[in-house]
Amino acid sequence: MDTLTRMRAFIDVVDAEGFSAAARKIGRSKALLSKYVRELEDELGVLLLNRTTRQFSLTEAGHAYFKRASEIVRDIDGLQESMRESSGDVKGRIRLTAPRSFADAAI
Repeated sequence: MDTLTRMRAFIDVVDAEGFSAAARKIGRSKALLSKYVRELEDELGVLLLNRTTRQFSLTEAGHAYFKRASEIVRDIDGLQESMRESSGDVKGRIRLTAPRSFADAAI
């Protein structure tokens, strides 16, 4: 699993203020989001969320990670959008080749 997917899952959970709300919002299961956040914490070696049965709170590391991860994801989304927009216009030189007999017949 890639880090960006885990990062997005973490941001979605924090933005929605819970695993269940985030799962409903993005159409994934609560268990999958929980797994992604747990894997992210394992990868980083820090606890990002203090979990209880009914709620969670961000740790100090979680606050810092959320702020920076949100910026990174916004930058990536902006980059992708700008690439999609720029690819709509065709630019450049077009070269065609054809046999000489075609040119004589058409002209």
